[in-house]
Amino acid sequence: MIPEFAIREWSEHVPWTESEQVEQDLLICRALTEIYKDEYLASHLAFRGGTALHKLFLSPQPRYSEDIDLVQINAEPIKETYDHIRDTLAFLGEPKVKQKKHNNTLIFRLESESIPVVPIHLKVEINCKEHFSVLPMQRMPFSVVNKWYNGKCDVLTYQLDELVGTKLRALYQRRKGRDLYDLYKALTTSDINIDNVLACYQKYMEFVVDHIPTYKEFIINMEDKMQDDEFLGDTMQLLRPDEEFNPQEGYEVVRTLLLDRLQK
Repeated sequence: MIPEFAIREWSEHVPWTESEQVEQDLLICRALTEIYKDEYLASHLAFRGGTALHKLFLSPQPRYSEDIDLVQINAEPIKETYDHIRDTLAFLGEPKVKQKKHNNTLIFRLESESIPVVPIHLKVEINCKEHFSVLPMQRMPFSVVNKWYNGKCDVLTYQLDELVGTKLRALYQRRKGRDLYDLYKALTTSDINIDNVLACYQKYMEFVVDHIPTYKEFIINMEDKMQDDEFLGDTMQLLRPDEEFNPQEGYEVVRTLLLDRLQK
């Protein structure tokens, strides 16, 4: 789909380890731009998750992120949103749709232009449950400049503190070392309001569980993960070549700045 020269050009912007990662990154950037150029989608969906954090707030983007995570702003039927996404992302082909009660995913399947040919899966996930924000949402400019595609838009997203708060929830709920890395990177390179982060974490955790993890429970959770080789090695193929990350040092930062502030 994308000419090889355009992929090489994009690799100067995002020097990921594998050529197919560079190709998928460019596809994601075009998809994101097309979504927010659509007036309906731009007013009905908010951009969240690791890709939002890395594409909008951390520069140069330190970590490869492979999905587009969106949140339905209002509680309403999802069909019209699906129709608009299919139309705006028609260049990716017809998606496979996986529907759950509160989470709907469109998966676009392609093959890489790079040799050897490998499958590329671009996932657009829509949260259809969390129709709220703790802090006021904001619109941020986003653009793509490449010989294959040029475009720009204003992306509706959350404030950085809120994205970090949801990342803290993800750190507890998932076994992905990239969540630890994202928190460490945001805390050490950005102007973060810790009180805001913890307030957002509390609100989002309250929304999905009856019992908010205590400090002790969170620490036990993390001590288990910090012995897990898969968790510790999760970011090995995801970081820029010049980016280094020591999970133990990252955990020390996250624990000191965030976890030590949790309910004892």
